[in-house]
Amino acid sequence: MDFFESQEKARRRTKWLVFYFVLAVAGIIAALHTGFCLLTGESFANLELLGITSAGVVVAVLIGSLVKLAELSKGGRVVAEMLGGIPVNPGTANPTERRLLNVVEEMSLASGVPVPSVYILDDPAINAFAAGFGTSDAAIGVTRGCIELLSRDELQGVVAHEFSHILNGDMRLNIRLIGVLHGILFLALIGGVLVRMATYSRPRSQNGKNEGSIVALLIAAGAILYIVGWIGVFFSKLIKAAVSRQREFLADASAVQFTRNPRGIAGALAKIESHSSRLLTPRAQEASHMFFGNALKSAWFGLFATHPPIPERIAAIDPNFSTKALSAAEPPPLPSAASSKNRLSSPGNIHLAAAASLLDSLPQTAVTASHELHSATLQAYALLLSDDPSIQQHQLSILTTSASANQDLKALHASLAPLSSSQKIALLELSIPVLRDLSKDQYLAFKSNIQALIEADGHILLFEYTLQKLLLRHLDSAFQNPRPQRIRHRTITPLLPDLNYLLSAIANADATQDAAALDAAFAAGVQALGLAAKGFPMERLPQVALAEFDKCLARLGSASPAVKKSIIDSCEAVVIHDGEVNDTQFEFLRAAADTFDCPMPPRLPLT
Repeated sequence: MDFFESQEKARRRTKWLVFYFVLAVAGIIAALHTGFCLLTGESFANLELLGITSAGVVVAVLIGSLVKLAELSKGGRVVAEMLGGIPVNPGTANPTERRLLNVVEEMSLASGVPVPSVYILDDPAINAFAAGFGTSDAAIGVTRGCIELLSRDELQGVVAHEFSHILNGDMRLNIRLIGVLHGILFLALIGGVLVRMATYSRPRSQNGKNEGSIVALLIAAGAILYIVGWIGVFFSKLIKAAVSRQREFLADASAVQFTRNPRGIAGALAKIESHSSRLLTPRAQEASHMFFGNALKSAWFGLFATHPPIPERIAAIDPNFSTKALSAAEPPPLPSAASSKNRLSSPGNIHLAAAASLLDSLPQTAVTASHELHSATLQAYALLLSDDPSIQQHQLSILTTSASANQDLKALHASLAPLSSSQKIALLELSIPVLRDLSKDQYLAFKSNIQALIEADGHILLFEYTLQKLLLRHLDSAFQNPRPQRIRHRTITPLLPDLNYLLSAIANADATQDAAALDAAFAAGVQALGLAAKGFPMERLPQVALAEFDKCLARLGSASPAVKKSIIDSCEAVVIHDGEVNDTQFEFLRAAADTFDCPMPPRLPLT
């Protein structure tokens, strides 16, 4: 489950989707042209009619697709609400909802992605989904049956499966599939409208004969559009099924790699087979490819099945699984021979254990504050307050809060000061879902306050820079529709000067080492690049300015996923060279990971 390799595969799958989409549209044009020729008596070789038909189909399909994609452009939360999802209050006291949030938060910290918004579908079936365009706008939804009928291990397996869809880049493709289906269905909708218009029309007076002919023509044209539209839907469903089935095997395997407990996800699948995963909502049809289990009734001869048969999925996960194990005590997770080899771009069970430990280490009052909008906002401000009394007073004057609120902020700052960078960043990640609930005006004010607090002392600390990167990266998408960063570099050679700067910054972050040790750490990063580093004389720079570091990161962020993987691997090699990770190194790595939209687990594998 390597993040960057999965992103590259997701891009290739998108290209195939475009190819299949073009084929489906071409088939619709051919069918529609045939229908119109039969209706009007025109020759099949009439290129003018073919051109008009083609233009009409393309325009209609594009309008239908673009309208649907625009509707879903705000990301996973829109999809979740479209499916009838009810947002879970992060501060809920309901035990089953609390257990779900704990599993999601643990999985989120382990995989290094922002905590997604969590929704519950009030449905007795056992099912779940992940939706969104990327890690910053992701939402996870589970059914009421899922949280009430599954054990914690089984629920964790289901959530891990959905997180693998987030990490594998499947969600963007899923939303595009919804848009494509709606675009082709749009022709059937137009046909239905024409038929209804014609049905309710009544020929009047002397023009009754002409009007009757027009009504008949509308009915015939509408019927053709309706039939052809559903032909397009037929082939689109085949495309959806073909794209989805293999991904479910991959997501199951990734979930097992993540949790190292195959019986968790196998048990969830077994309970689906004895219970049901079929959903009640009529919107399940357009999003059926997004769910953990088959959300619809059994497909016709399996032709439209978006999921492999459950026995096959269970056999692929755990060939020795028995349903008798469901009534027995849950066994401990299997040991992982490869756990020490989990890399930054490939989260696994070592990161899951680290995330659980990190959550346990956080002050409960701070965790509770992260789950409430007002206190989460104040907590973000408190993390930026200076220890210098004069600077702190200036910062408080910027916020223009009351005297009692100022005292609360000071006390909050003092309570958070002993925490490590990874603990502070974890608290921020836990607060992301509630901060998304700010109004647009509130967010603009929050964003402005963050900037002002950082600049209050005239210079920017690395932690402040990292905090701002994280917040803006994962909150901006909730209040605007940023365009995905274009890939400008598919080879690392033109980026080696920027990478030289980045590796120097990370190596220099270990102030306890002498120059020789820093050079050795830098050399470890260069060595991880292999032959790719031959295009530039890589040499550690003794001084690195944060402003220039930011510019270098921006340029490196325009690389392809494969190049980003090489960059992250080389950065990781620098950090783990001496077997320790200090706060400054963690902050540098976190800033780089957020720029690359890459998962950043709370612990690096140091062995």
